[in-house]
Amino acid sequence: MTGRTILITGTTSGIGTETARALALKGAHVVMANRNIVLAEALKNRILEEKPDAKIDMIMCDLSSLQSVQAAALEYKDQHWPLHALILNAGVFWPQQKMTIDGLETSWGVNHVAHQYLVRELLPLLRQCNARVVVVSSHSHNHTGLKPEMSTEEKLEKLCPTESENGYKLYAYSKLCNVLMAMKLHRDEHKHGISVYVLHPGTMIWRYLIALH
Repeated sequence: MTGRTILITGTTSGIGTETARALALKGAHVVMANRNIVLAEALKNRILEEKPDAKIDMIMCDLSSLQSVQAAALEYKDQHWPLHALILNAGVFWPQQKMTIDGLETSWGVNHVAHQYLVRELLPLLRQCNARVVVVSSHSHNHTGLKPEMSTEEKLEKLCPTESENGYKLYAYSKLCNVLMAMKLHRDEHKHGISVYVLHPGTMIWRYLIALH
């Protein structure tokens, strides 16, 4: 991975932490985009303890604010880093419906819209490097309740709810949007050398369970 620059969102816990660590230990230049810079700094220090010559940078990016996403993309471009891979890992889950500062339902706004906006802002860099985009989705995208007989308008209305729904359904909608975005991006950008992959991590990890010890 030496010589490769990889941008990862949401590295302060779980899958994002281990992804950033593994890539940095393999020699990649890892750029971590997080809203909590204190936790990101702590992760950077832990990785440097394992690999003192690891190349790690941080960018402040709050995915609940499109203005913050735009600023993060601008900061990345101002550094004149290449972009060989973009890993869209960050995600949120709320039991009840919440709204972002931009007036979007939070799961949809953070998990999907913000990431799509980040891709759009960084697309020229991705094209320059024949980059790879990896979208961390979830098997829950199969549980949206969408039916083949629904019209396009009905499907879109369901995926962008304005009325309160349970948190799991809202999360599932956002993960389906991840899959659809990845398919569309690959179809449009493959001719420019960009490869897009979407994945289910393989398990459901509940971060906030009470520790059993």
